Amino acid sequence: METLTTSIIIILYLILLFGVSAWAQKRQKKMEAQGGTGSFLMASKSLPTVLVAFMMAGAGIGSINTTGIAEQVQTAGLSGACAGFAGAVALIVLGVFGGKRMRALPYNTMPSMAKAYCGETTRWLLSLGGLVIAMAITALQFVGGGAMLSSMFPDYITYNMGVVITAVVFFVIAALGGMMGASLSNVVNMIVMYIGLTLCLVAALVNLGGWDSLITKVNAIPEPTTSGAPWLSVTGGLGLATFASEIPNRFTTQSNTQQIFAAKDGKSARNGLVIGALMMVPITIISTLIGLVARVQFPDLAVKTQAMSMVVLSVNPVFSGLGMAALWAVNVSTGVALLMTCTQLISYDVLHVFNKNREMTEKRQAMQSRFVLVAVMVITLVMAFFMRGIVSTIMTMICITPAFAFIFVPILYCPKTLRKSTGTALLIVSYAFFLLWLLIPPLKALFPNPVYPEWGLAVATFILCMVFDKRRVEIPDGDLEAIANR
Repeated sequence: METLTTSIIIILYLILLFGVSAWAQKRQKKMEAQGGTGSFLMASKSLPTVLVAFMMAGAGIGSINTTGIAEQVQTAGLSGACAGFAGAVALIVLGVFGGKRMRALPYNTMPSMAKAYCGETTRWLLSLGGLVIAMAITALQFVGGGAMLSSMFPDYITYNMGVVITAVVFFVIAALGGMMGASLSNVVNMIVMYIGLTLCLVAALVNLGGWDSLITKVNAIPEPTTSGAPWLSVTGGLGLATFASEIPNRFTTQSNTQQIFAAKDGKSARNGLVIGALMMVPITIISTLIGLVARVQFPDLAVKTQAMSMVVLSVNPVFSGLGMAALWAVNVSTGVALLMTCTQLISYDVLHVFNKNREMTEKRQAMQSRFVLVAVMVITLVMAFFMRGIVSTIMTMICITPAFAFIFVPILYCPKTLRKSTGTALLIVSYAFFLLWLLIPPLKALFPNPVYPEWGLAVATFILCMVFDKRRVEIPDGDLEAIANR
């Protein structure tokens, strides 16, 4: 009976989601017919503040702020929540300092912006790094979906089956409505997240005997956290490293800036990002508390990624169904946005070489983009079968982004400090160190988290280029006009 109730709620949620996507497809086709720029990939650059906010919040939450935090809290205590708070802070920084400036410039992706200043090689290297990060995080959304479905229907759906089902759902939503569909579906997703996860947390606390009972039981845990910090310490353990990684990641990668390029104007971009970041904070808090409940309620849980879904399934059937729908919403909101990110990067920054001499109508671009979506789904699905440890994987992948920051912050604020070699040199040094860190155990032992040496290398490389390379970059005429009218 409980499984039936949960299943009905999730099916109703999916029907609503597909209905919104189908409606968005009709709107997207109208934009195609009107010749709007990038109707499928960029929603014709027409997203208002509300949709930017919901798209950013939905894309920014993902498994890292829910399943991943609950997983991390199991071993790291409250410091496992740092990734979620760091992401919100980073998005506020991006919105306040980058939103209006980025939207004013005539670009669709971060690599295309870098190409205008630092050259084609920088564009290719950035596209490679951006795709690796976006595909990795997309695959992790599949992991979260697989963990959820296998927890809910252990007798019918295996973990691998759940991953495949999740991937197919993401693809259908993205293929139907494109960027507009992803934005509108995230309105539904965020509402479902807030309702479902809040009700499940309240019910789980009641089952444990209330807030005081939870704190007492957490303080009585005999095992130490992985860092040795107290279980209720926010700053111990994962602390600073997450902020050092998240701020450059959010500021510079396409997965976090695509909403800016798709906004209708700079004000919508800035305000939407700040509001979206603030919307992420309550979900982070809820996920953290659910992680603590899981640590107390299921101390011997073998698969830590199932911590959140196990707590959700332990409450009454109606709340449980809403909670599982919320976990679907978490994965869908981020996964669909990231599929669009990968498609944008490939369409604008990889296939541009082959599209130079072809007439790319809106209809042809939409068709090509859907073919790219299929390819991205297949690649990320394969990646998902080999990934474990949601937060640790993502935090490792984004450690290359300090180099990105030393390209894009100067573009936005001080382009005269850039040199012809800056972009390529920064990326080669960053990627080379990251590969060495992965392959050489003593280096990994010396630097447990590579983000700190990556920051140091980025600073040193930027300064050396500025000192020894006398070839200044030229500010494109279109950017000068945009800056003047900003």
